Amino acid sequence: MIRRRFVLAAKLLLLQGMGRMAEAAVVMAGIWGSTCRAGLLVAALVALPLSPAWAEVVIGIAGPMAGSFGDVGRDIKAGVEIAVAAANAHGGINGEKIRTVSVDDKCEAETGTAVANQLIGKGVKAVIGHACTAAALPAARVYAQGDVLFLSVASTNPRLTDESVGAGVFRMAIRSDREPQAIADYLAKHFKGKRVAFVHDGSVYGQGLSEQAAKLFADVGGAVAMTEAFTPGEKSQNNLIGKIQDAAVSAVVVGALQADAAVIANEMRARGLNAALIGNESLALAEFKALAGATAEGSVFFLPFVDKSRPEAVNLILSLEERQLMPTDTIFTAHAAAEAAIAALAKDGGLASEAAFLRKSGASTVLGKVSFDEKGDWREGAYAPQIWHDGAFAPLP
Repeated sequence: MIRRRFVLAAKLLLLQGMGRMAEAAVVMAGIWGSTCRAGLLVAALVALPLSPAWAEVVIGIAGPMAGSFGDVGRDIKAGVEIAVAAANAHGGINGEKIRTVSVDDKCEAETGTAVANQLIGKGVKAVIGHACTAAALPAARVYAQGDVLFLSVASTNPRLTDESVGAGVFRMAIRSDREPQAIADYLAKHFKGKRVAFVHDGSVYGQGLSEQAAKLFADVGGAVAMTEAFTPGEKSQNNLIGKIQDAAVSAVVVGALQADAAVIANEMRARGLNAALIGNESLALAEFKALAGATAEGSVFFLPFVDKSRPEAVNLILSLEERQLMPTDTIFTAHAAAEAAIAALAKDGGLASEAAFLRKSGASTVLGKVSFDEKGDWREGAYAPQIWHDGAFAPLP
């Protein structure tokens, strides 16, 4: 009888899981019939090896899940979830199942800090996301203090890795200070001997992008016709468009967010200006296309090069088709970031070991090998020009 009750109690404990040991012990005490014997039983069972059936690793997903940048956050979530599902199908991390927890950081500093603390409280071992630098920077400090691996997939501000807030902070986006060089190279190739205007919204990012691109273009003999700041958020940029028209330029480089870029595109075309519109990655957002409409056609912008033709991409593309999702660059990058994080967590030696693996060995992902330099920046990343054409954007040849 005692043996039978022991087996029944052990089965109950396995069903309950170690996280509910105390509750299961109370039930077993009734089965055993003696408080003393129940205590001995629990002590014996605690010594048993843990079963992977209840063990899990939690990975956080953070980003803007609504609003102007909502499509970015939702793509990050999709990319990570597909990568996690694939990993779980192959045993998870060292036999432990992976579970995801997602939060909305609203692209804001205060919210970024709050949701980072929420994720720490939920026991995350790694976090993928935080598209906006405003949220990513304060969140990175929280993760560093909590010894949590963090891979941002869209924050481009150099400060994220330059400030060295922690050894476990990595970036799967490309630093924005590399983008002006990509723009200047494109202009030197396609607008040699032609006049180019450089305009910006006065923000640290927009102004830095525009002025640095102008300098680099001028350094190789490019004709910088004008550099001009404008007030963001205006319904019309009539004065700015007038100056662009007077400058008789062949291209306009815009350092601004999507709404302002759309206003400029619409008013340029309304005046019959055929100058090429060249901008930063905000022109890739659905909001720019929706606001600019037909005037988005032919607009050029720069994104990290994402090779979707690799053999490793087949399964991801099939998963996206099943979910009726477009194979966006953000999904691919988030998927690769999750694969890198999962590979690092498998090292099972704490944050120092995980960070060393990502810097030295790197991980095999849907984008090929992914590794990071000493600052935490993605070594293999490079910018590539994209163009809006027939309602979608595609890489320029």
